[in-house]
Amino acid sequence: MSLFSPVSLQDSTFSTVNSYVGGSVTLPCRYENKLQSTDVYWRYNASRKVLSIINGKPSPEEQDKIFSNRTKSFPSEYSEGNYSVELKDLQLTHAGNYTCFIQDSNEEKKIQLFPEKQTPSQRNSCMKTESPKIFLTALLGLTLHLI
Repeated sequence: MSLFSPVSLQDSTFSTVNSYVGGSVTLPCRYENKLQSTDVYWRYNASRKVLSIINGKPSPEEQDKIFSNRTKSFPSEYSEGNYSVELKDLQLTHAGNYTCFIQDSNEEKKIQLFPEKQTPSQRNSCMKTESPKIFLTALLGLTLHLI
């Protein structure tokens, strides 16, 4: 599952993104003023390195090990101001605050990520099996009340 919504970096409040364990999510980072080349730094909980984009190229060097082989950026879209990053194979340990810092403009975008354990289909299947139990429990309670 991938969520993507274009946002402006001018708002420094947190955006919230939800996804599921084992899935993937795109953390949005769009810059409206297109630059020739800029350095962009993605960080997790302020200090852990997610991905750096140096001179227009993704640079996974010194990337925190929890993000190793789990990040993807979109180099063909850098010229359009899109520095979004896709995180793959999400784990509960990926929950937290992410920051996209655009060096040349001194702007940042903050995102909170909340991976959930269940997928929508798992949640729906639980609801399907729980609904008859809830109905029967309510019916039994009503019957006992009338007796």
